[in-house]
Amino acid sequence: MRGRRPTALRGSAAAGGGPPRGLVRRVTRTEKARELAAAYVERRVDVFLEHFGYTAILAALLAGGLGVPVPEELTQLSVGVLAAHRVLDLRIALVVVWAGIIGGDTLLFALARRHGPQALRSRLVARVLTEERRRALQRHFARHAFLTVMIARHLGGVRVAAFALAGASGVPLRTFLLADGLSSLVSVPVVVGAGYLFAQHLSQVRRDLRAIELAGIAAVLLVGALVWLWRRRARA
Repeated sequence: MRGRRPTALRGSAAAGGGPPRGLVRRVTRTEKARELAAAYVERRVDVFLEHFGYTAILAALLAGGLGVPVPEELTQLSVGVLAAHRVLDLRIALVVVWAGIIGGDTLLFALARRHGPQALRSRLVARVLTEERRRALQRHFARHAFLTVMIARHLGGVRVAAFALAGASGVPLRTFLLADGLSSLVSVPVVVGAGYLFAQHLSQVRRDLRAIELAGIAAVLLVGALVWLWRRRARA
């Protein structure tokens, strides 16, 4: 018994001190499964948009705004690619994408305004909007509602919850529409344009989607700062 090691330790030693081989294989299989699932969703989105055109764009973005798991950024990239291949007219597509985003966000905002705290208890919102996040967002809405809506538009993980909270917390509809519309007016050309310009390298663009989102946030912050400075000078 003295010369034997526990099984887990022997597995680690066989791997040169690293994790057990079985664990590595399970992690690798999980990653591959996620990649295959993501690739399947991407193909379905592409086929759906190509087949039904502008109606599909509007439907996908309206659904995404209400929390249906249709990747909004993926839809925008696919629109850019289809426009590059002359399946869609880029100018019309940009307008439809913008309208779909604003429409979905406004529907969510209006539903949350109507149902109030009950909307925040829905499973989709409650699992993201922890008590700590809720308090922090409420503070931001109270102080800087316009800028908070603009930034939340590009935070995919909390966007739906943040907009539901904005509606339930009494953020004025005019403020919400102006902030969301201006933010989307900046970001939509960035994301759709990336799909249009780099249509031949779409897989790489999709892998770099986070960088594109950050670029959109940076552009939105810049525009928000300019609007704030303009309003401050107008009041002076």
